[in-house]
Amino acid sequence: MVEEIKKNWVAPIVEKELLKVKHRVLTKDRDWVVVYDGEEGVGKSVLAMQHAKVLDPNFDLDHVVFTADDFIRVIKDPKTKRGTAIVLDEAFSSANSRSSLTEVNKSMIAVATEMRQKNLFVLMVLPSFFDLDRYFAIWRCRALFHLYFSPDEDRRYILFPKDEKKKLYLFGKKFYNYNKPHSPFPPFNFPNHYVVDEMAYRQKKAEAFKKRQVSHQAKVWLSQRDAFAKYIYKTMTISQEELAKIPSLFGSIPLHQQNVSRIIQSIDESIPLTA
Repeated sequence: MVEEIKKNWVAPIVEKELLKVKHRVLTKDRDWVVVYDGEEGVGKSVLAMQHAKVLDPNFDLDHVVFTADDFIRVIKDPKTKRGTAIVLDEAFSSANSRSSLTEVNKSMIAVATEMRQKNLFVLMVLPSFFDLDRYFAIWRCRALFHLYFSPDEDRRYILFPKDEKKKLYLFGKKFYNYNKPHSPFPPFNFPNHYVVDEMAYRQKKAEAFKKRQVSHQAKVWLSQRDAFAKYIYKTMTISQEELAKIPSLFGSIPLHQQNVSRIIQSIDESIPLTA
């Protein structure tokens, strides 16, 4: 199956570069983090999984993750062997790209040693490379595959290796411009062919999206609860103990006293709470 992928799907020049990377990672005690970005529907996840299969013949759907938590879980899993390729898919950023990318950045740092010791390949799928934090984009990320549609609607990508990728971030971030510097490689075409079961992948992605939406909504509700609590405490004569009991008056669980104290302590006196 892997030989078929290399022969029919992966451009020979790219295959050669990937195999160079694989050799360096496995012989020099390194890891390899790379980014795939581009507009929606261009096939970023498909290309990342194709490349993951070349780097790791055992790559499968279990190694496609959608959140920072799942990413850490897979990294720490004893079953994750040396030379494993992991695709961190863009569904992790569906609710809030900025906060989610921060989560990913922190998770990369948290498991950096394990990533290197296991000589892992981490392929990140994002809407835009320029949304990454500066340190992460310039130093942690080793290369960029930028995907786009040609005028004839063919799926294409450009490979920016380490040095060009760094310059691109420094000079292109202001206007999200991918034109300078020029890549030393020509543009490549690729087929929209999945190396994992497509239906199973789509189902897993949909489930991750729903969980992420629920998680984001829970944060919104928590923020709204705190705002109401602050308003009540600031505008009414009420003790913290009485404030904690208000939810129980409407059949809900009362607030924990520690949470009430935290909410009150976080009130910004410079913000008026009356309209």
